[in-house]
Formats: sequence, C-alpha cells, structure tokens
Amino acid sequence: MPFILQRRQSGRAELRHDARATSAATVQLLHVARGGWNGYQELTHVAGTRPAGTAELLHVALAWRPASTQDAPPAPQVIYGIVPATVRVRTSLGNPVSVELSDDGTGPTGTVTLPGVITPGEGTVTAVIEVQGGDRTSTRQVVLDLDDQWEVDETRGLERTTIRAHTAAAVRLGTLRLPELVDFVRKPTPRPERGQDCQSRPEPQAMQVSAVVARAVQAAGVFLSFGPHLDPLTGEVWTEWDTPYSTAGKTPQQILDDTYLAIGWHPVIRRFGSFVQLLILPPGGSDGTLDTTGDDLLSGGTRRQESAQLPALVVMTGADLLVDLPDLGNLIQLAPDPTGFEQEILPNLQWLRSAPTPDGKGEVRTAYNKVLGQIVGVYSTTTQRLTVQEQVNGQTVTREFGRVLTSEEHTISTYHPACRDMLLRQETVKRSWGYTVATKVRTEITGAYGFISPVPAGDPLGEETELIEQAWSPEGWLQSRIKTTRKLSSVQQDNPDGDLSERGPLAPFEFLERVRFETFRPSWLMEWRESGGIPVPVYDADSFDPVRLGVRGGTVTSGTESMDAAPTRVTCPDPCSKRRRAIPNAVQIRADAGRQGTEITRSVSWTRDRGTLATYARWVAAELAQRITRSRTLIGVPPVMPGMAVQDMDGRGLRGVVQSVAVQVSSGQASTEVITHEPQPPRLSEHAHQPPQTTYRDIVLFRQVDGVTVQHFTGQFDGDAPRFENVFVRVAGTQYPNPLDELEWIDDPRYGPTATGNYGQEAL
Repeated sequence: MPFILQRRQSGRAELRHDARATSAATVQLLHVARGGWNGYQELTHVAGTRPAGTAELLHVALAWRPASTQDAPPAPQVIYGIVPATVRVRTSLGNPVSVELSDDGTGPTGTVTLPGVITPGEGTVTAVIEVQGGDRTSTRQVVLDLDDQWEVDETRGLERTTIRAHTAAAVRLGTLRLPELVDFVRKPTPRPERGQDCQSRPEPQAMQVSAVVARAVQAAGVFLSFGPHLDPLTGEVWTEWDTPYSTAGKTPQQILDDTYLAIGWHPVIRRFGSFVQLLILPPGGSDGTLDTTGDDLLSGGTRRQESAQLPALVVMTGADLLVDLPDLGNLIQLAPDPTGFEQEILPNLQWLRSAPTPDGKGEVRTAYNKVLGQIVGVYSTTTQRLTVQEQVNGQTVTREFGRVLTSEEHTISTYHPACRDMLLRQETVKRSWGYTVATKVRTEITGAYGFISPVPAGDPLGEETELIEQAWSPEGWLQSRIKTTRKLSSVQQDNPDGDLSERGPLAPFEFLERVRFETFRPSWLMEWRESGGIPVPVYDADSFDPVRLGVRGGTVTSGTESMDAAPTRVTCPDPCSKRRRAIPNAVQIRADAGRQGTEITRSVSWTRDRGTLATYARWVAAELAQRITRSRTLIGVPPVMPGMAVQDMDGRGLRGVVQSVAVQVSSGQASTEVITHEPQPPRLSEHAHQPPQTTYRDIVLFRQVDGVTVQHFTGQFDGDAPRFENVFVRVAGTQYPNPLDELEWIDDPRYGPTATGNYGQEAL
C-alpha cells in the first residue's frame, strides 16, 4: 500500500516492516522510494510471500526540498535481490514528473508530464532516460515531434502539464496525397503511327516496383530499408501498356498496401534522431537481437496462443495470364462444314464456288481472292441455255444457244496497308451479253484467281463501271466518299435492217458518266452533290422531230441530309500487336490449421508468374500463422525496439520478435513492457483455385446448328499451362458470333450453356 510521508525538521524518518510467509511460494519484498516534488516524499511497498519464515526490512527515507536553483537528487530504484539502480530522466523541455514512450512499429509516440503550467511550442522534444545500478547501465534517447494536443492538471499547488508527441513522418505516410511518381505515366511513350515499321518503334517504358515505393515513402520523409534481408521485389517492374500502375492521388501507405504488405511482408518504423526509417521485414524476420535472462525481468507477464487471424485459404491473384489464341487450322475437320470453315479462317486463300441460277437453267460461278484476312477480289460469271425468237420477213425464226455467257462481274477492293478494315478503293466492272437470231457467237476467256475457262459469248449488251474512293480521318471516321459510274446507254450495228446474214454485230456506242460526292460530319450530317452527263433529246427546229440525244454536264443536284447514325467508323488492329487471350491468374494456398470457412485474397499487378504468386501466398499465410504472444516487463530501459529478435539465454528470459515496446518512467522507477510474437510455421498446400462463377467468357471456335463451340477455360492448370475443354453454347437469333470472338455465356439450369448476347473482339 502507498504511504505519503512529509519531511520532518529532523530530515530523517525511520520505517520498519515485518513480512511473514503465508504459503510455500517465494516472498518478494519490493520497496521503491519515489522522490516527489514540492516537499513530499512518497513510499510504495509491495510484499509477496516466500517459504515459512519472517523477513525484516529496514528503510531510511530522506525528504529533500531543493532550492530554486537545484535539482533534487535521483531516488534509487530498489528491487529485492537487485542492486539498487538510479534513474535519471531529462527532456529538452525541462525535468519531467513522468515520461511514457510507446512504439508498436507504426512510429514512436510519447507522453511527457512536466511540473507547472507551460505552453508547448512547435518542433521536437528530446527525452533521455538513464538507468545506472551495479553492472546495469542502460540509456534510451528519443526525439519526437510535438503534437498540438496537451492537457493541464490545475490542482492548486500540484499543477502539471502533459504534452503528447509523435512521429510526424509516420503520420504523413497515411495522409500525404502523392503526385504521379511513375515515369511512364507522367511522361508516356508516344503511341507509334500504325504505318511505322515494327522494328523502329520505341520500346515501352518500365519502372522498378521498389523504386516507386522508395519515392513514395521519401515524399513523407521516410527512408526505405530491408535491414539484413534482400528486397523481395528486386527485378519486378511495372510495364507501360502491359502492367501499368499510377500513384496519383494515393498515399504512401496505399502504395505499401499494394506492394510489400500485399505479399505478406510487414513494416516497422524506426526513428534515430531526425532520421525516420521504414524497415520492411519478412514474415517472422527481424533486424537486431537482444539477449535476456530471468534477471532482466521486473515481473512476470502473460503468454497466449493466437490463431484466429489464420484463414483456411489464401488466394493470391496476379496480372492476367496471356495465352495464344487457339489455332483454328487444327480444327477444320471438327467443324460441321470443313470447307466453309477453311475459307472463313485462313488469311490467304483462293477458291471457286458454283451454284445454279434460280430457274435452274444456268450456273453462277464465283471465284474469291482472300489476302491477309480480307477478300480483295470477287469474280463471277453466269452461263445458261437460251432460246430466242424473231420475226424475219414475216417468218418466226427460232434459235437455240447452248451454255453461253450472259453476265460477268468483277470487283477489286484495296484496303489501307496499315489498317485492313479501312476500305480505300473499290472498282466493280459489270458486263452482259445479248442474243438474237443473228448473233454471231465468239469465244470469251473468263475467270480469275486461278480459275480460267473459255465460254461462248454473244453480242455486248451492257457495260458498267463503278468506282468508289473513300477518305478516312486519323481517328477512323469515314470523311468522304466519291462514287463514279460509267454506264453503256446505247449500242450500234451495221446494216441493222438487212438480212440476218448481212447484219453486223452489236457494239458499244454511247456511255453516261455520273459522279457523286459525299462528305460526312461527326455530327451525323452528310453533304452531297451529283454531277455528270444527263441525256437530253435534241429536236429539229422546223419539224420538231427528235434528232438525237444530247448530253448535259455540270452539277445536277446537291443537298444536305441528316443521318440516322454516326458515320462509318473502323477500329484498326495494330499490325505489330498480337491478340492474346487473358486468363484469370490466381494461386490458392490452404492452411491446415486455418479457421474453417475463412479466406483472404491479396492481389499484385506486376507479375503473372505463378511460381512467384505461390511464394507470395505462402508469405501471407506465414505472416498470419498461429503464434505465441508473450508480455513481460523488463528492468530499466534496455535497447529494445519493434522488429528486434529477443533471445532467452537461461530459460527464464523472454524470446520472440518484438511487436511493441512501452517505457514508463515515474517517481524514480523505470520499466519497459515488451510484447513479442513467436510464429509457428503453418502446414501449407497448394490447390486449384475455383472461384464461384455465374458468367463465363470464352473463345468461339466454330459455329454449329443452334449455337457455337467455345474453348472453355476450366480454371485448372497443368503446371503453368491453363487447361481447356470444348463446350457447346446455345445461341439465340440469327446473328452468330465469328470464330475467335470472345463470347459471354451462363450455365442455364434449364437449357445448359447459353449465350448472353455479348460477344466481339478486343481492338488492339
């Protein structure tokens, strides 16, 4: 119990204590004489028990009233069985009544109580604690930043001011908003022109992950360190256009959460004067050691096992795994229509297709030329059997023709060399032949793209040329179109009224040409004008009989129209980029001792290596593993700090990695409470990660009746290679997705795999 003893005039007081054992336990007699201020002497006595017997303790307490210019001598710290120690404490603000220091690894803090009423200023406060006794000498010096919080005890005659101090740099880690620190985000590499050669294009920039973190914490006044350990993110980079990252608007703490803390390492903030260090330690790792024995302990403490923090599953996700698209050439024989599938998927191919005319009397033959995935040429002819009749000299003359040529059409398309979807020019030539009883048949060589054949042909009846030229904006919008047509309007014949044998063949005579100009605006507006020849009859001025057809040129008509939709737009794939499929990339670790049904997920963005992700997941599990937590109070102020390893040298000391330190100095006493963790390595095993899914996105292989076959990712891996299986997905409607489109589908409980209607290809 405490006693307050006022100093008497004799300056000497005598106090006698008798303690008797009440059990077989050890008796501990602790007498601490605390030197108060303002002329008071406080004496505290704590008695335990020891084996049967009587213990007698004699104390002599001296009261000291200092002069105005003197400091009271330090009172000894008396512990039973230990040589008395002298505790001295001073601060840059004056001699304190008490000092409390706390450090749990997030930044040292402290509370200083000073006699009297003072007004704390700005800046820092330095506290120095010295404990000397026998062969024990320990010193602790801390420098803290003054807080704007303080408290005054206004008890008359016992006024005291309590000041709080902290580590400002540690606070800034969680409050400072950062600018952009990633070089390639602040100054991105210019996107190359699509026509630029792939070999001459600039390489995307990359930046070390650890360099970004170091810049972020330095902005808060903290310096990054790993102590005796190697940086776990050495060599890891964020890459422009592939695995980007931005720091704009984030705090340094958020950057740490995204990097080192995400992989299971933990931070410890240490302060050495004005220098603040952010120490990153691995699970169970430490920096520095302190040997302890039972003689270092002031009192016993607690010991407990903690396991609630360990989940049953740890999932670590990384950047999507990029895999090549399926090779459709290996699936041709699996498609329902192998020939049609081959024509659709092969980028370079020529083929011929034949089909009967609607009346069944003729045949349409069409040849195709496909280059780099675009059909650049289409050539078709129509041949059929004909029977013609004509009145000649009052007699009906009938003539039958075998398989003869009636029409020919040839379209040639030109696309932008750097954008295969951007049509620049398209020319279509159409010709037709007529037949009369006087037609003299000749042989016409027809065909293109490797399919050539001679066909009988009659008199030229029609000839038309259509030319379309288009201009595009750099953004891919259609800007203008020019359409030029040239059409046969009349034919001529020698001796048209003569006998059949004397009539000449039909030959082209007059053509009409027209030009249409179209200009498109992004505001859904089209301006157009047409010009060219228009046949105008010419009459005799006297008889008013038509003589001939004249042709008028110039602008015929023009106008402006509102469009129902925006102008045509194309998205051109980059010829230097290769489309790949993104696979969700996650590794799952199971902890045998984890709490059933619990799961924790961490994500990193700089790597897609599954072995690295597994290492990260094991670190996270080790950081959250079961552990033994010990709490002990040490004598004096030993040089212990969070992140340090404490070793038990005689079986009675303290061991583990220090988590927090609390120093209390008051009334001549100094003690340090230390909490340590001793992790227990968990038993871990890797398992396939199967997240709950209701929607799937897979690559279309080929079409089938009522649906398509897709390459479905099962969620499992064979080593580092993802495992796929073919799945039939039902598709409603008539517009089916194309091969290599990405299709979204659900597993409908009634109909099975069913498309949702979302499909397409990502533009590169």
